[in-house]
Amino acid sequence: MGKRNYDTNLVNTEKIKASIKPLNSNVEIRTSLRIPLKRGIASCILMNPSAADNVDSDNTINVVTKYIYENFPNIQRIRYFNLYPFYEPSSTNIYPLIHNLTSLEYDRAMIANRKAIKKTLDTTTHLFLGYGQCSGNSNDKTDYYDIETAEILSMLEKRYTNETFVFETSQSDNILIKGKYPRHPNPNNEHMATNHHKCHIKNGSIIIN
Repeated sequence: MGKRNYDTNLVNTEKIKASIKPLNSNVEIRTSLRIPLKRGIASCILMNPSAADNVDSDNTINVVTKYIYENFPNIQRIRYFNLYPFYEPSSTNIYPLIHNLTSLEYDRAMIANRKAIKKTLDTTTHLFLGYGQCSGNSNDKTDYYDIETAEILSMLEKRYTNETFVFETSQSDNILIKGKYPRHPNPNNEHMATNHHKCHIKNGSIIIN
């Protein structure tokens, strides 16, 4: 059989490895050929990091990882991002933490956070929105939450074209909170994701397909 091109829809051609050696001046031998298949890459945008790092996980990461592993066998890797990048196990303490930052510190962190998400959109095949609705007074939601969710959704609407999902949880039959906020997949460590739904973003709003 003659030479053929690799199917680039299936194969990551940049990482193919063939073990080829000359046997003599006329004959080569190939003892192995490793072909890495292209699999999906999931990106999840949650509320904020709790405890997970290179060594330790946390309950939300475990819940979402297991859910994606069981429901999306074609996904090879999961990347986790957050609406807020600040480590804080309790969501009720996020805004007090933010209030203790200078405006420069807050802006610097949020800009870096958005850049990290933006950088990976081209290689994300499955995007999961699960940042929920953070507790706090109306001023905090107006000054921080509403602004940041609008920034994220605007960026996704402009730059992301692959599949997007939101979670359905055991907490409520309503897929979106108040018809517009994606549910956290593990709210209060009491409920968890039971289903997922395709959606898209239009005019800055999440629309269930």
